[in-house]
Amino acid sequence: MPLRDRVRRLLRGSEAGAPRAPVLSFGSWEAFPSTERALQICHPDWRGVRTVAYTFGSPVVECDDLAMWSDHLIDRITAARVEVVVIQGWPPGAGGLAARLAELGIRVKCVLHSSPAQHGAEIGEAAVVAEMFSLRRSGVVVEVGMAKAGVPEAFTAAGFPVTYVPNRVPVMPKLKRVDLGSGLHVGVFAEPFWRKNVVTQLLAVGLLEGAVAHVMRTPDVSYLDHIDVLEHGELPWERFVTLQGSVDLNLYVTLSECHPSTPQESYLAGVPCLISRVSSVFRDDPVLWDLTTVNEADNPSSIARGAMRLLAAKDDAVVRARAWMTQADQRAAEAWARFVNV
Repeated sequence: MPLRDRVRRLLRGSEAGAPRAPVLSFGSWEAFPSTERALQICHPDWRGVRTVAYTFGSPVVECDDLAMWSDHLIDRITAARVEVVVIQGWPPGAGGLAARLAELGIRVKCVLHSSPAQHGAEIGEAAVVAEMFSLRRSGVVVEVGMAKAGVPEAFTAAGFPVTYVPNRVPVMPKLKRVDLGSGLHVGVFAEPFWRKNVVTQLLAVGLLEGAVAHVMRTPDVSYLDHIDVLEHGELPWERFVTLQGSVDLNLYVTLSECHPSTPQESYLAGVPCLISRVSSVFRDDPVLWDLTTVNEADNPSSIARGAMRLLAAKDDAVVRARAWMTQADQRAAEAWARFVNV
């Protein structure tokens, strides 16, 4: 197994338990749509990548160990006469599977959901990018896509051709709000590791009078004890978005981002979400951009002020955000069609 796969397994904890059988969005290989020629593969536990894969509409295979299931997948993919396989996020074993698919004449493409800030700080992400460009040069991978605006042209200028493939808007289930009680309820649902900036955002919640912070996991930082924090644990996606839609405000003021789904899920649920200025979400609507973003991402006071300002204009923000997402989704759908069909 390549070093990169071993590192990512260690970092993401995917060696806990035996690899699971692939999950098919189309139910069974016998039911694979006869008119489809493209197939996506993603990791079942990488929630953001998985959510994005489903938005594109092409059939999805979820698999946490592509090396173990390689023979099985090769047999099924060739029997279904798939012509293009798009690997989302590069799960463990993806390189070996990609090489075998390429030998059979099946075009392999990939979409990466990370940023250069991650590449410089996380060994697993840096290794994925290096492997990807190596496979692109050798012809195993015929096209590389990235979801962060502004990055593809920079990589292309550096001699590594990359296509911009922005995320589509999440497809939300019908939600029924949960009664969380009185007071101001603020969701800070990102995982508490460096680039998600959770500690700073919880300090901002502490500046909001009568506020309760809702988190998936509480950071191990003792000075946060004075803040009212309710921990929910990692929830299944539908319960997670229901909780997102039940608070009064969500914070997603991260330090590095690709093309985040969480803020869009929030607005689709009717809840305003304050974000930082590290992605392209809302950027081309100056009014919405000014209302929904904060420039000082590592300043709790600035985040708290931005939160109060957004809450005061929440109805307008939700309407404008939904309108922006409708237009952005159309552009992303067109980009996906070009990426898959070229």
